[in-house]
Amino acid sequence: MKFPIAIVLGATVATSTVAFAFSRGSSASRSGSLLSNVRNNCAINSQRTMGASTALRASPAEFAKAEIASSDVVIFSKTYCPYCTATKQLFSGMNIPAKVIELDNMDNGPEVQAALLDISGQRTVPNVFIKGKHLGGNDDSQAAARSGKLQEMLGV
Repeated sequence: MKFPIAIVLGATVATSTVAFAFSRGSSASRSGSLLSNVRNNCAINSQRTMGASTALRASPAEFAKAEIASSDVVIFSKTYCPYCTATKQLFSGMNIPAKVIELDNMDNGPEVQAALLDISGQRTVPNVFIKGKHLGGNDDSQAAARSGKLQEMLGV
């Protein structure tokens, strides 16, 4: 028998048709081979479907560097951090679009944060990048906005 299945991986759905063979063997061997068949087909198909996705195969450092390069303003944040909230509100209040990456919502958030330490020398969040250059945290962002440095970095 063949059954269509869908596997949700992040925001992408990998679909496949999985063939199941039923035999008169013991239920343990049937369920074991059935599970193995599903795993193998899903793994093969998800590799085909997801092969172009950098986020799934990138190291935490490659992911962070790609995200930093992807937008003029990138904020690595945590949802519960009050300093992160202040930084996000700063950019929002200035009508400056920012790409926000919530590390606490990511399975590999701690690894990405460790990679950011290597990239920026900063261990804490928020960790803000403007046009690929490290700005700093909340205090640095607030000071840059007050002094006009932020607008100068953005060319506004």
